[in-house]
Amino acid sequence: MDPIYSTQSGSPANPAIVFLHGSPLTGRMWTPQLERLTEFFCLAPDLPGHGHSAAIPTRNLASVSEQVARLIRERVPGGRAHVVGLSYGGVIAQSLLKFAPEVVNTTILSGTSNRMARWLVETQRLNEPIMRLLKPEQLAGLVCQQFGIPKAYRQPMAGDFATFSASTMMDVLMTFTEIPTLTENQVPLLVLVGEKETFLAKQAARHLAKTIPHAHGYTVPALGHVWNLQNPDLFTETVRAWVNEKTLPSELRRIV
Repeated sequence: MDPIYSTQSGSPANPAIVFLHGSPLTGRMWTPQLERLTEFFCLAPDLPGHGHSAAIPTRNLASVSEQVARLIRERVPGGRAHVVGLSYGGVIAQSLLKFAPEVVNTTILSGTSNRMARWLVETQRLNEPIMRLLKPEQLAGLVCQQFGIPKAYRQPMAGDFATFSASTMMDVLMTFTEIPTLTENQVPLLVLVGEKETFLAKQAARHLAKTIPHAHGYTVPALGHVWNLQNPDLFTETVRAWVNEKTLPSELRRIV
């Protein structure tokens, strides 16, 4: 199988950070972080079924996380990286911690989920006809509105969404039913959730922070789901502090 497409910045001689995007977004969503974290070697792949990797099937959670593990082994000197996953990217990051922890130095999970019931995911098939009718520009507008993404990102997203399909949407959602438990995790883990996210997102963050060993949970005040675009400076400083084992930004509030 062909490797997934990835954008990169920085020198491979520097510590590596791999950024895993939400769906239906692509690695493009991490542009502000790649521009700011110049002291790191940053990789932002388009996950299977998305963007430049649209021709690669999503199949299941294990296959997607193996693609990311392959990327780290082949592109990162030493074969280890810090991993940052938002939403669907956080689902992939959890799978990496379970099945390929040897490629992960530390992890950040933001606005992601714990395992979902299959029946709940199946109800989303009601949205398939709507997805098939939407043009890329309409989908970009809907996503920006739903997640509070600044309008400046709408046009670039429309180009990314041109290859996204309703079937990929369902494949992505089904991976949420495959999220593994991480009761034996040994990797330092930061769990984040925006204060303006849904009740379910906050509940999931609390569950992950309390049940996964070596996990620490924080709420990000006044921000929503895709807060790396809403406040790129704060998100970037949070990543920088975590991977460097420094004090996290004072704005964050510990989950209790």
